[in-house]
Amino acid sequence: MKIRRQTHITILTERILTVAYGGNQIFGECATCRRKTQMLSVDAAAKTSRVNSRAIYRLVEAGRLHFEETPEGSLLVCSASLSAIELEKSET
Repeated sequence: MKIRRQTHITILTERILTVAYGGNQIFGECATCRRKTQMLSVDAAAKTSRVNSRAIYRLVEAGRLHFEETPEGSLLVCSASLSAIELEKSET
C-alpha cells in the first residue's frame, strides 16, 4: 500500500495604497501601472478630461482607466491612465 502526500500552497496577496497629500493634490503609486502619479477624484478626472463623471465611471468599469478605492469607498483615478485615454481621443 502506497501513501500519497499532497502539498497545498496558498498565497495571500494584499494591495496597499500609499497616498501623500500635497495641498489639494493626492499622489500615490498606481497598483496597475506601478507609477507614482497624481490620483484624481472622479470629479477632478471628469473636469480634466472634459467629460461628465458618468463617463469616468464607464471607463473604469470597462477597465480602460486605472483606479484605487479608498477605505471610505471613494474612487481615485490614475492620472497617467487618464492621459493615455486623452491621447487616444486626440488621435482619432
